[in-house]
Amino acid sequence: MIRVGQEAPSFALPGAAAGRFDEHGLVEYTGRGWTVVLVFYPFDFHPACTDQWCSLRDADWLTTLDDVVVLGVGADGVYAHGEYALQHDIGFTLLSDTDGRVARAYGVLADEFEGHRSVPERATFVIDPDRVVRFAWSADGPDDQPDMGALREAATSHHDGEHATEDVDGSV
Repeated sequence: MIRVGQEAPSFALPGAAAGRFDEHGLVEYTGRGWTVVLVFYPFDFHPACTDQWCSLRDADWLTTLDDVVVLGVGADGVYAHGEYALQHDIGFTLLSDTDGRVARAYGVLADEFEGHRSVPERATFVIDPDRVVRFAWSADGPDDQPDMGALREAATSHHDGEHATEDVDGSV
């Protein structure tokens, strides 16, 4: 798994956002000086993933910062992502990593998950505008959630010149 302090691998993937389907890349956001909260998850409609997305959706601070964007990376296609976002009122961009190449680059590609091969594990990273990882977390089990306080600190630390340095490992 990519660690705090390492450079985040660049990527571009098709995604669903607000009923539109477009390509989104990491540099598109970091190049604007934004911090990226990158959330990997196996599948739309999986109960653990839905809990995770609803927690992020309900974290008001994520939607009030002008220079922080949340990108989800899952194994499903953009049409499933679009329907999932609609049904659960998820206002974040959900990207399709159907071949697992981005999850592999971040070190969070599961060999097998509930009978499916090559899907992302549940993991969250905060990437600063310089593409440096400031927070890294992966789930140990289906009920695990990232520490929202530590996530918030890492996502907002560039506002005051501080840099969060938190690795939270689960099953890597």
